[in-house]
Amino acid sequence: MSFLARLKAIFSAQASQALDDLEDPRASLDYSLTRLQASLRQISDSLVEVSTARRNLETQRMQLEAAIAKYETQARDALAVNREDLAARALERKAAARERLESLQANIETLNTQVDSLKTSQASLRQKIELFQGKKEELKAIYDSSRAQLKVKEAVSGLSKDLSDVGHAIERAEARIRGMQSRVKAIDELVASGALDDALTPGDDIDRELASLSRTAAVEKELEQLKATLQVDPSELALNEAKGQNLAV
Repeated sequence: MSFLARLKAIFSAQASQALDDLEDPRASLDYSLTRLQASLRQISDSLVEVSTARRNLETQRMQLEAAIAKYETQARDALAVNREDLAARALERKAAARERLESLQANIETLNTQVDSLKTSQASLRQKIELFQGKKEELKAIYDSSRAQLKVKEAVSGLSKDLSDVGHAIERAEARIRGMQSRVKAIDELVASGALDDALTPGDDIDRELASLSRTAAVEKELEQLKATLQVDPSELALNEAKGQNLAV
């Protein structure tokens, strides 16, 4: 896969994820219900329009039927007075009206079919809307529950991550402290060995070493004196013990 193709795939995946994050299923369900209800209103409006048109055609049919009856009466009356020409004219008008009536009747039948179809669609859509409303509320409840569970899981996961970060911070702090302590010890050793000057101690390294030797000699001398004071003559120790026994008697 080329670099551009991979880049396009990454952007497409990110865009898809962004759209998923933005989309609220509850809003989509509400919008779908709104569209179904709008379709139902359109069917109802169409049903009213077709029914009105059928009513108009039925009115015209009644008028044509009345005209046909009138033309037939006119033809009879014209023949009664020996006016065949008038009778023929009335029959011609009757024939024309009958043709119009047949065409009108065909249109009425078409409108009847449309009305029946619209009524069926209307009833079917109403049933679907009722079912969808129930399903919508069910899905919204499930979605709310799932979202709550997801937030809990995310919170727990976030807490675990925070604790892990805290543990790493402690480890880093302890490592830093150990490093600082090791540096302090190293500096002390360098100062003690004379490899590093101690700004708090006056004199140079030779003076400091001589002072250290003098302190060591003084400590050793005082130690010898302490040992001498603690040493006791054995004869004096026996005499003291005898005196102690006589006093006890």
